[in-house]
Amino acid sequence: MPKCSIKILLLFIGSVLFLGIDPAAAQIPVLIQDETFEEDAKQAIDSLYNRNPDAARDLLSGWIEQYPEHPLWILWDGMELWWNILNDLHNTEYDEHFFNVMKRADYEAGQLLKQHPDHPDALIIRAIATGYTARHHSNREEWLTAANIGRRAYQAYSRLMEVVPNLPDNDFAEGMKSYYAAYIPESYAAVRAVSWFLPDGDKQHGLEMLKSASEKGVFARPESTYFLGNILLNYEKRYEEALSYFLSLTERYPANSYYKRLYIRTLSQLNRYRDVIVFSDQLEQDGELEQNPVLKEEIYYQKGIAHYRSGEVDEALEAFQTAHQTGINLPNSSKRPIYSLSAYYAGRSSERMNLPEQAADYYQRVVESDSSRETKSRARDRLKEIRG
Repeated sequence: MPKCSIKILLLFIGSVLFLGIDPAAAQIPVLIQDETFEEDAKQAIDSLYNRNPDAARDLLSGWIEQYPEHPLWILWDGMELWWNILNDLHNTEYDEHFFNVMKRADYEAGQLLKQHPDHPDALIIRAIATGYTARHHSNREEWLTAANIGRRAYQAYSRLMEVVPNLPDNDFAEGMKSYYAAYIPESYAAVRAVSWFLPDGDKQHGLEMLKSASEKGVFARPESTYFLGNILLNYEKRYEEALSYFLSLTERYPANSYYKRLYIRTLSQLNRYRDVIVFSDQLEQDGELEQNPVLKEEIYYQKGIAHYRSGEVDEALEAFQTAHQTGINLPNSSKRPIYSLSAYYAGRSSERMNLPEQAADYYQRVVESDSSRETKSRARDRLKEIRG
């Protein structure tokens, strides 16, 4: 199976978050069946997604005090780390700690399952912990490890669906399964010969289920909205619809810069360059960019593209230079795509302003970076043109 296909499957497996449950009574309390906990958990998840983990902890503090040994809190530690990771995937400083925390959460879930087989909370914790571990190994292109761990996540999730078939957020999981089971064999010829192992799929049905979950879901609502936007943007090419979902995420979680980056990328793909510039200027005026260099790098790069495509070369060069300089000070700078792309376009802008030596300097930085072959090849071509 192509790497991309494997990653899609792992993203599906790893993205099932806290599902609302109404199981039969268990000897150890099942927190998710408690309506009061459900409401607190929903608010806590919204706080976590809005990058306010302290507020989320406050909302859960009473439950943590009442059930301090519940493995859910170890998982919550991992979810807090996950957002630190997702904010900047090129920064590897949290990786080891994240893997260790999720491994411990899975272990504690296993201990609970030994005492109480099919305990819903334990199945959820195992599915999430192993799923996100697999997802992050795929981020690091550790495909075999990701596949092996992802299999454990899928097994836990499958059993959960058997134990508690009537989950209020099931539309999310069913939507992901239905869409990708149809999309993967349709899009990757190598998979078609073995597509018999996939469940029956229907892309339109999958999208409808995801839309339902994004509107009515409790715990899976944010992830449903994100994946619906991601699918519409990258696979269905329905950019305006995707934009509306990413906009809703920026409005619901205004402190989450990850969603702002998705939103401005989509504006750029739609060639809505004035909107890109307005959005960028607003973030700058709010002082948000100086507090978040990862967001600043992306915003100034997209702003530079908007000016460049609009023929505003002076403004484009200034934006690309700011993006590139910001990237220099970020972890693993030479491996960051925007670090190289901003340097390349700073070179192109410099050429158009008749500054060949400055352009050559930027192209040389691209050549010496760990960027994509295509970007480096284009930079080499421009260097040859300048130097003759």
